[in-house]
Amino acid sequence: MVSSGNRRYGNPIIVHHDGSQTQPKRVSFTERSLQEGWLQELIRKNPEVLPVAEIEPAFAPPVPVGIEVETSVGPIDNMFLSPQGYLTIVETKLWRNPEARREVVGQIIDYAKEVSHWTFDDLENRVRGYNQQYRGSDKGLIDTLRLAEDVEETEEQFIIDAVSRNLKQGRFLLLIVGDGIRESVEEIVDFLQQNPQLLFTLALVELQVHELDINGTQSFLIVPQTLARTREITRAVVKVEDKAAEIVRVVGIDNGAKTNKKKPKPRRTLTAEDFFDTLRRHAGKEDVEFAQRIYDDMNTLPYTTDWVTAGFMVYLPDPGGSGKRLTLLGIKREGVVFIGWGWLRDQLRALELPGDIALDFAKDYTDLFRLGVRPENINDMNSKVPLSELRNKYKEFTSILQRTVDRIIHASNQAKNEHNS
Repeated sequence: MVSSGNRRYGNPIIVHHDGSQTQPKRVSFTERSLQEGWLQELIRKNPEVLPVAEIEPAFAPPVPVGIEVETSVGPIDNMFLSPQGYLTIVETKLWRNPEARREVVGQIIDYAKEVSHWTFDDLENRVRGYNQQYRGSDKGLIDTLRLAEDVEETEEQFIIDAVSRNLKQGRFLLLIVGDGIRESVEEIVDFLQQNPQLLFTLALVELQVHELDINGTQSFLIVPQTLARTREITRAVVKVEDKAAEIVRVVGIDNGAKTNKKKPKPRRTLTAEDFFDTLRRHAGKEDVEFAQRIYDDMNTLPYTTDWVTAGFMVYLPDPGGSGKRLTLLGIKREGVVFIGWGWLRDQLRALELPGDIALDFAKDYTDLFRLGVRPENINDMNSKVPLSELRNKYKEFTSILQRTVDRIIHASNQAKNEHNS
């Protein structure tokens, strides 16, 4: 936990290979060398500077769909949409005007109220207008999301429904992004976050701007600090080459928090809420509770999960430590489980591990559920099994899954030993 009144900041120091140091100069928010328009362009061109995934995963990755978006209550500075159909509204502020500290919170809430009256077509038209101005095309919303993530035709209606529902319910991520967040604003955010009737998530992102000279070129070091309702601090360092705000790379992220030995129960995200809301319309109470059990089980070691447009996916982190993930299965919101053994096979081969492990996984799966399809021909479409059927054979299924994981770990360890010998 971090107290807003006791925050202290250190100055970043760049240590070069030869041991020399460069200390960037902090650009104070009282200076006028940077304008709010610069800040808007920075995050429009480099949305990854906003740690959206750490605040609420459903809103990541944020795809730019608007800047200076006109509404009846004023222009929205920046607007982003995730492939899962969640809208992020950003208000940028350089805190030079003390009176603006409280007004900015009210302003961004007014934007949320206004946008909650939009239809899917209203947002679609604004996305097309943005694309015409900045991308030289008139792509619509779905095609724009394909710039960030593959969207299959079967998923299009899910996205349209999700966007429409989120607009109507006001399920937005509201970000106040500035270079000198003040305690008075934080107190207002604390108050708003305690009101459960408000469906949006409101968070603060402070961007500390540091100026430095690299080979005669003016560059900026951007240090984002996120203040969310959990009061957890997430830090990242982003190197920006010039005032055009073109990003080079994210240097690092460190939340600075102490590791809890006991793994906390996975936090329910807005995507999860939508998943279970939809599942209740397709499945009975027992299957909904069973889906929650699967989700909880799959968030224990060695598995990890991720929410996607149509449900959640289950992965095995590469035991070899590459950072890659191996796809095991997925649960869709219409109440079915599926495996994509072809993905797993290709991922194993890329790691120089036996692809036959994936084929055997598919064979065991098809035998268990008597799918009547050859293992080599199974895919995420013809491998669908209702949750009710999985529930009846869950013990056998988890045994198959564990056997597959054990084989992957064994093959990885064997490959590592051969490499070291």
